[in-house]
Amino acid sequence: MNNSEIDKVFRFLSRIKFLLSATNQHGVHSPFVYDFVTKGLYRKGNKAFTVTENVLIKSISYFSFKKIGILKASNHTKAQLDSVFENLQYNSLPYDIIYTNVKNKPFKNMDTTYIHNGTMLIITEIYESKETLELWKEIQKLKEVRVTIDLYHCGLVFFRREQVKEHFKIRI
Repeated sequence: MNNSEIDKVFRFLSRIKFLLSATNQHGVHSPFVYDFVTKGLYRKGNKAFTVTENVLIKSISYFSFKKIGILKASNHTKAQLDSVFENLQYNSLPYDIIYTNVKNKPFKNMDTTYIHNGTMLIITEIYESKETLELWKEIQKLKEVRVTIDLYHCGLVFFRREQVKEHFKIRI
């Protein structure tokens, strides 16, 4: 098998493993995560957007984020956001929310210039390959990272210092 076929098998098996181990809001014991899942992520999405774009849009709406960092080169994503929200600020530091690909290794440059206590990081394609899943696991281990939410389609990272370090797998 070539690498492309190996990655497809990996994604298929990862999806099954995720579905068997993930929970819904009833398995969440953090009030912060529970409220975000039930009042934010479980809201109806727009069928014109991908699952990950819907997570981004729901997150911006739920947390009332204004300062957006898109580290994944995509004018399409910016255009999608501008079609839904007014007055978003791009490249205004520190970011409220950062949207990136795990291959960009976002954790390598996450200093206090880019983030604040309430910053959220959305990382796409965490199950793209074994390599990207390992990068996702590295991010979870960082001491600055307090809460991670694995949604299969993407991973969410929170830096909330007041929060206990926890990891969740949530079906959306």
